[in-house]
Amino acid sequence: MSKMVVIMRCLRPLFLLVLSAIMLSLGIPNEVFKLGSSLFGLFALVPLYLAIRETRSFRQSGFLTGAMFLLVHLMSSFWLANFKDFAVFTLGASAVAYFFLGIPVGWALRYSFRFPSAWRPFLFAAVWTLWEWVKSIGFLAYPWGTLVMTSRDLAPLIQIADLAGTWGIGFLLCLFSATVAEVLASVNRRSLANLMIFTGGLFALSFVYGWIRMANPPVPWTTLDTVLVQNNADPWERGAIRKNLLISQRLTRKQIPDPRTPPDLVVWSESILTRSYREHREYYDSIPRDDPFTGFLADIRAPLLVGSPVLVDPEEQRYSNSVILLGSDGSLRDWYAKIQLVCFAEYMPFTEYAWVRKFFDSLVGFSSGWIPGTEYKAMTVTDAEGREVNFAAPICFEDAFPALISRLHKNGSDVLVNLTNDSWSKTDSAEYQHFVIASFRAIEMRTTLVRSTNAGYTVVVDPLGTVLYDMPLFKAESIRVPVPVYPRIRTFYAVFGDWFPVLLAVAMILLFIVYPLISNRRGQQNSVLREGLPS
Repeated sequence: MSKMVVIMRCLRPLFLLVLSAIMLSLGIPNEVFKLGSSLFGLFALVPLYLAIRETRSFRQSGFLTGAMFLLVHLMSSFWLANFKDFAVFTLGASAVAYFFLGIPVGWALRYSFRFPSAWRPFLFAAVWTLWEWVKSIGFLAYPWGTLVMTSRDLAPLIQIADLAGTWGIGFLLCLFSATVAEVLASVNRRSLANLMIFTGGLFALSFVYGWIRMANPPVPWTTLDTVLVQNNADPWERGAIRKNLLISQRLTRKQIPDPRTPPDLVVWSESILTRSYREHREYYDSIPRDDPFTGFLADIRAPLLVGSPVLVDPEEQRYSNSVILLGSDGSLRDWYAKIQLVCFAEYMPFTEYAWVRKFFDSLVGFSSGWIPGTEYKAMTVTDAEGREVNFAAPICFEDAFPALISRLHKNGSDVLVNLTNDSWSKTDSAEYQHFVIASFRAIEMRTTLVRSTNAGYTVVVDPLGTVLYDMPLFKAESIRVPVPVYPRIRTFYAVFGDWFPVLLAVAMILLFIVYPLISNRRGQQNSVLREGLPS
């Protein structure tokens, strides 16, 4: 065997993993395909499957998978480097972490090839789905870079989110890639006929369910006359509070030309008020001087939902990242504190230990952050006819977490209203990625999702995931829209949560334990039979 052939065999797995990483990154919303591409998503894992199939050791498969995770993270979440002075954590440390997290995932993927060829695609898809589930839960969760982010343009297919969540969608996409790869690599493709039929059947059933859902859309029982304001100003800039307030107030007044016909609700974005409103009421009575904030509230004659710190620990002077509901009389009607904080950016973990605080103080200059909220709640406004409408207000990337949104929705919300500050990303792909992830919450809960952001993507999404109203990215603008409010229901997913990945985990554990025992027993029986045959 020539050296060139040996080199090509060694480089082939590396080429395949790079190809897989590029295809998945192109499937996820990016600077070329703004809302992603399901075509790339459906075939993204074919090269990785072939690469893992050809590996000769668990060590090699672990390295390949870890390298792919690192590449996908860098190519799809490169904008994390713009998170102020935290790029060393948000992009650098996370990329390294993904490499090492990918190693055991690669081992599990490699182990799935010990099973019969007709089983491998299902096991491969199960392992991948469990990985995406694990990376999307807990205090270190980051549900970006997942297969489901490539499926936005498959409207009928994604309707199964109200049954199995995004995990069911991701499983189907991965199963498609794995089935295609197994068929391509198999010598006897006729033996895989049942696999192809079963995979095709799952897709057909999912599409039929989606078409039925889309053919019978829910009917709203009221609408909420809402003004959404996208101020397109960076809250980290010097003097941002005055600038943000002036822009937001001007854009709001633009939508209320006649104060005798106020909207039911005005929604600004996260981080507009940088000082706690309750403790600095007198400050907001005079700021900005050109148009004092509390005077503005009286002028618009409508409640305002806006991001603001809330003092929750007076003794230590510590705050929560919150949204507050203000009345036109300047009163603080209600507030909600962000529960799922961004690790290493909004708070530092394990700072109860002195050495950890010292480490962070020396590295980034601080070791404290927001205090996480603890209460899942809904706030209330009234429509033009005096009917009460309850809404939950997840903050920023909280709308990416289905379990959290489910608990908020469970506590009586009729609408989801998300306030986000994504302007720091400075890229279209970051805005659209966040939107795509969040849009699945509307389908999972069969409710309206409203996103009001400071730079984009400000949008209203109905229970089928359809965009009803939106605004262009990185443009200071406002719109006044009738937000549909639908009868509140509890979908199968809302009731049973992440039952699908849990079921996959249990099935795989049992299979990985039972199958080797059965194989060993069969091997022993065959050995006994061979020994009994005449030589």
